[in-house]
Amino acid sequence: MDKGNNVARLLWWNYALEVVGEEKSRVGAGSDTWFVSCANGKYVMKYPAESEINHPEQEPLLCEYLNECGIPVCQFVKNVQGSYLTKDEQGRIFHVQRFIEGKTYEWHSAPKWLLAEMAHLLGEIHRALKDYKRLNVGIGEAFFRNMTPKSALNSYQNSLSMAKERGEEEIVEDLEYRIGLMQRFPEFSFDLAKLSCQSTHGDYFISQFLCGEGKINAIIDWTTACVHPVVWEIVRSYVYGATSCKDGQMDMNEFVWYVKEYCKHGKLNRYDMECMVDLFYYQIAVCDYYGQYYAADAENRYIYLEQAKLSTKLLRWLEKNREQLKEKLLEMWGEV
Repeated sequence: MDKGNNVARLLWWNYALEVVGEEKSRVGAGSDTWFVSCANGKYVMKYPAESEINHPEQEPLLCEYLNECGIPVCQFVKNVQGSYLTKDEQGRIFHVQRFIEGKTYEWHSAPKWLLAEMAHLLGEIHRALKDYKRLNVGIGEAFFRNMTPKSALNSYQNSLSMAKERGEEEIVEDLEYRIGLMQRFPEFSFDLAKLSCQSTHGDYFISQFLCGEGKINAIIDWTTACVHPVVWEIVRSYVYGATSCKDGQMDMNEFVWYVKEYCKHGKLNRYDMECMVDLFYYQIAVCDYYGQYYAADAENRYIYLEQAKLSTKLLRWLEKNREQLKEKLLEMWGEV
């Protein structure tokens, strides 16, 4: 063991794990992750990104609960003090998980079996977490109070100034579209008491699945788990997984099929179906992902920009096709 190596030193002192090899991951935005080979097996060491939406203290207990429910998730390792969380010399929090074999698919590359599994497992997760009360609220009253078209307009104008200063013409064009959208944005009102809101993954999409042959071996990264309207997670998981969404255009029939697959394991009500598309549209419209990109200093901050570009393409498509997609969902609901 190299005593001068920080990862090796931390794992030896805190977990009695002897490191024989390590590799830093370049996947994910904001967090620092290492794949570590030890004398007794493989592990993952992760520093969760410091953010108000991240709750690393909740993640190990949540995964412990889900494992007991038969959901394939992360398996955390306790340190020598018996805790799941550890601090390094600088006070940064990290944790250690057992390594799980599996392939991760790129955005918009999910084969049909994976799309079906994604929908089924999300329904199973929501069923398992129906009465899980320990998580913070994500998209809730505070979100709609603070994230408004007016606040988004101010944020986009600031981001536009930065984009112009840097000569980033593609971003300038996107932000000018978003500013115009906010100026003509329809009024939305969502009744949270009628929406199905409960504990969920919070970042459930294709990059979080470790896949084997025709199955998902594990769903990882539960740091942002919280209480959301479940329909938001359904739409978001589809648009990052489906090949049809690569250019920001949704295959309406395939999306309706995806929702049907979810409903084989999870429950939705008519109000969920009425609000599903509008809620997702509202969320991606009022969140300034370009501002996140400019503010981030992580090595892989470009991921924020890719998310921003995709969400703007989706906004352009949804602005024109939202009502038709809503009609198809309600037709499906009537058939079910």
